[in-house]
Amino acid sequence: MTRAPILAALVLATCGDTTPPGFSSGPPVTSVAGSTSSGSSSGDTSSTGPADDSTGSSDSSSSGTILDVGAETGFDTGQPPGCKGKVDLLFLIARDPSMKFVQAQLLASFPGFVKTIEDQLDGFDVQIMTANPDGGWPGFTCEFSACEVYAPNCGPGAEDWVCNESVDEYKLCDSELGAGNTFNAGRDATNKRCELFGGNRYIISGDPNMGEMLECIAKVGTSGAQPAIGDALIAAVSFKLNTLEGCNAGFLRNDALLVVAIIDNTYDEQSFSWYNHQYNAVIAAKKDPNAVVMLAITAFPPKDGEPLDPECIYDDTNAGNYLTLLEQFPYHLRGDACAGSYVPFFDDAVGMIDEACGSFVPQ
Repeated sequence: MTRAPILAALVLATCGDTTPPGFSSGPPVTSVAGSTSSGSSSGDTSSTGPADDSTGSSDSSSSGTILDVGAETGFDTGQPPGCKGKVDLLFLIARDPSMKFVQAQLLASFPGFVKTIEDQLDGFDVQIMTANPDGGWPGFTCEFSACEVYAPNCGPGAEDWVCNESVDEYKLCDSELGAGNTFNAGRDATNKRCELFGGNRYIISGDPNMGEMLECIAKVGTSGAQPAIGDALIAAVSFKLNTLEGCNAGFLRNDALLVVAIIDNTYDEQSFSWYNHQYNAVIAAKKDPNAVVMLAITAFPPKDGEPLDPECIYDDTNAGNYLTLLEQFPYHLRGDACAGSYVPFFDDAVGMIDEACGSFVPQ
């Protein structure tokens, strides 16, 4: 997928092959309008439960197949017998300028998502992290570029940044690929450190301000470079970042269900890893494919007859962004980035989490 020409200057430089292997081999996709309609729900979704083989592959097409994921199957039991009530939720959210529409939709959906967590996952031990998707930190751009023009702040959409002060809060993990985001900076971002309950780089159950903190870590903004989502996924679940001395120490638990949510409206053109490398890294970390739920909100083809929104990007080739990665896992669900709301998608995702908990038995 290619973004609009105005974004070309933000593309990260790559070495060697000019076509990194992440997800860039598909046909080109235009960054024109995506399909929305007033009052629409999550749009097309592609979802499956467990597959018959070890890879969990399915025959779902990239246009999406809607299957019943059993949204209300047993959360009233408190601690389900499968995953023992532990869920590690990892968000990988692109933060380049093309994500403005998606970012707004995502933040608008979070109150409903938090309510779903609180109502339907009552009794669960939930950890939530948003991981650095590109290995940079937009705060440096604010301080050493934008402040020269917009001082005393970082400019429109980043007025909360304080030139000559905010940059002093930088920590090494803020620019580590795959590390939890706790200081999102730049346009449309939080522009402050998220003071998370427990002092980790992720939210833990019992946080008295879970809704506020979820918005804080998920408001990643639109000042980042094009993401390397696949490489960021590998890093986020790596031993290096999850060891006791790592940026994500304590996040990835052996006895917890891992839920990965990719939010990106274009191809991953920056990763040096292929989908099979990414799958293998996740399995190396979790051992059991049934211990993973893979979610993605990404571009879909526009629907015939529906009005197009010039703010959104759509897939005009039906190439199925991230679908190849998702289909390696028994439990996966894909939603439309141009949908009128993401709340129905997250509701379905919670149902799939419940279903997966019935299959995953920690050893």
